[in-house]
Amino acid sequence: MAPHPKRRCLSPTPVSASASLDRLLQSVLATADPSVSVAIGLSLERLLDSIPLHSDKESLVHGARNIASSLLEASTRFAQKLAVAHNASVWPLPAELTTKVFSLLDTESLCFAAATCLHFTKCASDPSCYANIDLTRSPAKVTNPVVSAMIQRAANNLHSIKLGSLLQDDNRFHQSPLTESCLAALELNRGAAGLLLRKLHLYNLKIGCYYQCSALSTCKFLSELEIVGIRFRFSSIWRTICEHCHSIERLCLESVAGFPLQACQVDDLIKSCPLLSSLALRRLGIWDDQLSILVKEAHGIKFLDLSYSSVFSGSFLRDLGNAGSTNCLETLILRDCMDLDAEEVSLFLSAACYGHWKSLRYVDISNKKGLLDFRGSSGPNTRCAIKVSQLVRGRPDIHLKADYPQEICFYDDCMDLFSSSESEPSFSSDDEDSP
Repeated sequence: MAPHPKRRCLSPTPVSASASLDRLLQSVLATADPSVSVAIGLSLERLLDSIPLHSDKESLVHGARNIASSLLEASTRFAQKLAVAHNASVWPLPAELTTKVFSLLDTESLCFAAATCLHFTKCASDPSCYANIDLTRSPAKVTNPVVSAMIQRAANNLHSIKLGSLLQDDNRFHQSPLTESCLAALELNRGAAGLLLRKLHLYNLKIGCYYQCSALSTCKFLSELEIVGIRFRFSSIWRTICEHCHSIERLCLESVAGFPLQACQVDDLIKSCPLLSSLALRRLGIWDDQLSILVKEAHGIKFLDLSYSSVFSGSFLRDLGNAGSTNCLETLILRDCMDLDAEEVSLFLSAACYGHWKSLRYVDISNKKGLLDFRGSSGPNTRCAIKVSQLVRGRPDIHLKADYPQEICFYDDCMDLFSSSESEPSFSSDDEDSP
């Protein structure tokens, strides 16, 4: 194999020769008259016409082009330096403060600012500007090399990453060109970047289970994880979280097909993530006994979102009441849970009126089809709504959201019982110690 050609090394020019060359170049360039440039061009043409040999003419043309190219390159480079110096002098903020301002911008705005001028480019190249990478505003423009470059540019400042499309239409999975290796930079240098990461949000990405688990296994100190648009059975992701991400405080998992959840997985999560305070399990198949384990054991959960999930009827809410004073739930969202029983919800609201769940501040039981009424007068499994006026009056500290279709009837047995009885409603028939 032939050796690679070496770059030509210029021999050092003597000081006297350099000085003479500088004076010659200065005398030629000092004249601003355009006629001088024309005269130089005409002189070169006369010189070429006077040379008889074709090879000599080619050599002279080649030399003239090299000189012109060198002059153009040097002048362009120095013009950029002058522009940077000028922008730095007229820009009112010092470079350190400009970098601080850029670090507060979202990633897309930062890229726009960096493209403005070289001074901003230099300031925007600071690693602190890429501590929180958010590439969700224009997902169609984000590629794997872009993500990798930003993760590596953040260096030791990496804190959070958001990738994918936030849209909820049918084309959301086609919005981003990111492929399965988009998070590979987290695993470089024995997962150095992954160890720094604290928050990871992935929205509707076409990433397989193996690649997601591989990236998550390096993020051992994650405090916030959100994966929306899971298109496969995520038992492997669940197992990876339980094995590697013990510092999770906020967890959100949302599938697209209502994948079932196993009871052992809930128990493993509670034991492996003791700091968990916010949990969202959306569009999943969850049974009441699994949720009962969750509300009985995970007393530190303040936020629980089960929106769009199915299978459970709401009987787990009785165990939520049995948690007593140890329960610190502040937000409960059961939006569009298709199998949610109106009786269970009504009992839950009645007990809340009697003072259960002192810390509860927000409840969403909205349903676009209405709650299930298993004992409905129109037949079993009919749809109904719940009157919430009693709860609004009894617990004004709770913000209750209950949006239902206008054409369905109301289920008000338990609320009527509450309004006409002076005794506290029995909230559980299974436990003798229950209120």
